[in-house]
Amino acid sequence: MHGLGFMSAWADYLHPSNPTSLTPQIALGNPTSQNGVQFEGFVEYAYDRLMYLSDSPGNYATNLSSQMISQFGNLGQTFTNASALGAAFISSPAYQLGKYMCGNATMAGAIQQSLPIGHVTQATEKTNCSGPPITLETSFHPFASGSSLNHVDEALYSSTADFLMRYSTPKGQTLQQFIDDYGTSGDSNYGALGPGLRYILAGIGYRIRGGVPLGGSTPNNVTTTGGSGTTSANSTSSGTSYEYQIHGIPKLWIAVYWGILGSWFIFG
Repeated sequence: MHGLGFMSAWADYLHPSNPTSLTPQIALGNPTSQNGVQFEGFVEYAYDRLMYLSDSPGNYATNLSSQMISQFGNLGQTFTNASALGAAFISSPAYQLGKYMCGNATMAGAIQQSLPIGHVTQATEKTNCSGPPITLETSFHPFASGSSLNHVDEALYSSTADFLMRYSTPKGQTLQQFIDDYGTSGDSNYGALGPGLRYILAGIGYRIRGGVPLGGSTPNNVTTTGGSGTTSANSTSSGTSYEYQIHGIPKLWIAVYWGILGSWFIFG
């Protein structure tokens, strides 16, 4: 699913070993008339445009990105190197927005993926899936690039139809066993693609067979403290123990623009 766009551009490109402030991927230009790097803005992915803070449903990550560009400014400005650009960003008001985003991205339950549609339309009339918005993985502190935001909440969805996009894989169980246990009402059309994953893919831009679900799976019966306080859901957790975590999304998705090959835009 990551290869199909289930991936966020938000990460800490300034301090990857000690994340404190998140931004979308940073686009750099290579000016032809002088040395240095040119700031071209922040670039989000399609997945990011429906990502919102759960304590403020109208506050989308893309709004923060727009504010960040406005408060940092410097579009088209040339810096001596990437570190100088990073230092300028840290000293600007936009850095506080990045810290705010990082705080939400490291608080369980604080970020969700909004539905791409708000009501039944011709695109959804064939589906009978209706549930709450999908909560993303924000339980890691500090922020874990590759796991945080790029998966659904591990605790909430381990034994639901939206089990697939958790950050970890259970020991000793096959994909087919999980489909048999938790798949979408035995519907062979969907297999491991739960209703939440299907509506997120719709938000990215895919056409969904059977219509766009109006919500994700009902979460497991766990308590999480997120941006909107303590919440509880009401299905049963499987109690499965997990063998390993997947942190393997490569840094190749950090942009390299206009001939600056090999630069990962990690400053200092």
